[in-house]
Amino acid sequence: MRRFRQFVFSFLTCCLLAFRLTAQPLSSQPVIALPEHDERVSLSGRLAYLHDSSHTQTIADVIKLATGATFQPITSPVPNFGIITGTKLAEPIWIRFRPQNQSHKEQKWLTEIDFWCFDELQLFVVDANNQVLSTSPVMGWKVRADQRIRSHRHFWFPFTVPAQQNVTVYLRVLKHRGTQIVPVELVQESAYNSFVQRSYLYWGGVLFTLTFVAFMSLIFFLTTFDRIYSKYIFCLLGLVGFFFINDGFMNQFAFDAQFWMPRQNVYFLFPLILFYSQLTFVRTFLSLRNTPSHRWHIIGTWVLFGGVACLIVLTAEWFVPLTPTLELVMIRAFSALYWLPLPVIIAYIVVSIVRGYHVGEAWLYSLAVLPFYTLNLAQVFSNFGVLPTYEPVANFAYYAPAALFEVLMLTVALAYRYKMDRDQTERLVKESIVQQQRAYQSEVQTLALKNSLLVEKERIARDLHDNVGAHLAFIVTNLTQISDQAEKQSVKDGKQWASRLRNIVMHTREAVKLLRETIWAIHQESFTVEEFGERLDQYINRYFHQDDGLNVDVVVTGSQTQRLSSTQVLNLFRIVQEALTNVVKHAQASTATVQLQVSPSGHINLQIHDDGRGFTWANGAISSHHYGLQNMQTRAQELGGTFRVFADNGTTVEVEI
Repeated sequence: MRRFRQFVFSFLTCCLLAFRLTAQPLSSQPVIALPEHDERVSLSGRLAYLHDSSHTQTIADVIKLATGATFQPITSPVPNFGIITGTKLAEPIWIRFRPQNQSHKEQKWLTEIDFWCFDELQLFVVDANNQVLSTSPVMGWKVRADQRIRSHRHFWFPFTVPAQQNVTVYLRVLKHRGTQIVPVELVQESAYNSFVQRSYLYWGGVLFTLTFVAFMSLIFFLTTFDRIYSKYIFCLLGLVGFFFINDGFMNQFAFDAQFWMPRQNVYFLFPLILFYSQLTFVRTFLSLRNTPSHRWHIIGTWVLFGGVACLIVLTAEWFVPLTPTLELVMIRAFSALYWLPLPVIIAYIVVSIVRGYHVGEAWLYSLAVLPFYTLNLAQVFSNFGVLPTYEPVANFAYYAPAALFEVLMLTVALAYRYKMDRDQTERLVKESIVQQQRAYQSEVQTLALKNSLLVEKERIARDLHDNVGAHLAFIVTNLTQISDQAEKQSVKDGKQWASRLRNIVMHTREAVKLLRETIWAIHQESFTVEEFGERLDQYINRYFHQDDGLNVDVVVTGSQTQRLSSTQVLNLFRIVQEALTNVVKHAQASTATVQLQVSPSGHINLQIHDDGRGFTWANGAISSHHYGLQNMQTRAQELGGTFRVFADNGTTVEVEI
C-alpha cells in the first residue's frame, strides 16, 4: 500500500511538473502585430487558455493569474476543448491573446467568433498596467441578433488598441453541451461591411444552388414518380438545414424556431436528418433488397428506427426531468445512434462493389460523399484530440464546396441512372415491338398456310372432281342403266352386256389410276427433277404402248437435283396427262415428245410436242368448249406461269414457269 501511495504521489508530481513546464506566462506569450492594411489576422499559434473549474473567477482573478503558470498554450490551429456531455460538466474557458499596435494611431478591430451555439461569450481588454479598458456585454445564442453588438448571426466584439501600445484580450467562453470548438479571428472594423456582404453572397449562392437542385428534383419526381428523387430531395433539404443551422442563419432569421426543442437540441436536428436521409437514399440508389445480400436492406430498415430514437432523446426533456446521470446516458445513446447510419452506408458501398451489384454507382457515390464525410469525421477525431483542429474542419465555409461537389456528383449519377432506365425502357419497348412483329408475321404465315391449304384443297377437290369424279359418275350412270334394263327385259345379247361391263371396269381402273397419281403427288412436300422424270417414264410406259400407234419419249434436261414442290409436280403431271390424252384422241400422231427443262435458278419449261395434224384456233384464244385446254391453262396460272398452244409440224403445248 505504501508503494502504491508513493507511485501515485510520483505520478501527480510529474504531471504538475509537466503542467508547469508547458504553462505560458503572459510575458512569454507571442504578441500579434496588427497590420494597418490587412483585413484579417489569424490567431493560430498565439492563443493561451485557462479552465475555470471553480466557475467563479472574474476578470480581476484572471489578471492576477496572468503572470503565473496557469495559462496553457493552444497548439491546435483552431481552439478545440472537446465535447461537453452535460451542463454539470461545463466549465468556463478563458482564452487570451496579445494584440500590438505598432502604428502611430489607434486601431479598431473586431473579434469574430465564427459559430453561433455558445451559451456565454464576453470579451475584456486589459492594458499593460492590468487596467480593464473595456468589457463587452455577455452574448449567447439566446440573445437575438438585433440585440447584439453587431447584428449578425456570429458574435462580433469590437476593441481598440491605442497607438504604440500592447493590450491583452481575454475571451470568456461557456458552452453547456456539444462541441467546444472556438473559431476566433480578428477583422478590421473598417472591413466589416464588405466582409459581411461577401459572406452573405457566398452563402446565398450555396443555399440557392441546393434549393434549386431540390426544386428540379421535385419536378423529376412529379414527372417520373420514381421514389429515388423524393429521397434525393430529402438529402438536399438535409444539407440546406445543416448549413442553415450550423452557420447561424436560424439563430438570426428564425430565432424562435430554436426553442422548438429543449435547450440547443435543434442544433443536432438537421445534421441528424442529413445522415439518416443519406441512408434512405443509399437504400434505393444501391438497393440490395432483391439480392442475396438482402439482409443489409433489413438492417438499414432497423437503423432508420434509430433516427426515431434520436428524436425521442432530443425531446425527452419535455417529458422527463434529466438528472446528470440520465443526461449523460441520453447523450451517449444519442451519439451512438447519431453516427449509426455511417457504417451501414459503408457496408452498402462495400457489398455493392464486392458482390458486383451496383459497381459503377457505388464508386460514384463514394467519390461524391468522400469530401463532405471526411470533414465531418475529421471534426469528430479533432473533438477527441486524435487530430489537430484545422481551419477547414472548424469553418463551415469549407463544408459548402464539399456539399456542392456531392450534389453535383449525385446529380450526374441520377442522370446516368435515368439514362440507363430510359435505355432499358426503350429496349423493352423495342423488344415488345419485335415480339409483336414476330407474332404478326407468325399469324400472317399461319393465315398464308391456311390459305395455301385451302387452295390445295380446292385443287385436290377439282382434280378429283374432274378426273376421278367423271369416271365414277360414268360408272354410276352405266350401272343404273344396266339395272333398269335388266328389270324391264330379259337378257338376250350377252356380248352387248359384257362389252358395257368391260367399259365400266376400264373406267373404274382409270379412276383408281388417277387417284393413285394424286396421292403420289401430294404424299411428299417436294421432289427432285430426276424423280419427276422417272415418274413420267413409268406413267408413259404403263399407259401408252406402241400397239396404240403412238410412241412417246421423255426428255429431261437441266438441273436434275433441283427440287419441285408437290403442287408443281401434280399440276405439271396433269398437264402432261391431258396433253397426251388429247394427242391420242385428236392428233392422229405417231410420235410425241415430253420435254422438261429446269434451270438451277428454278425456271421451268415444259413442252409436249406431237407430229399429228396440228391444232388451230381463232386469234390464238382458247375456246370455252375446250375444257381440257382450259384446265391446263388454269393449272399453269396456279403455278405462276404462262400457257400456250401452237402448231409447228404438229401441235406443241408449252408451259413456262
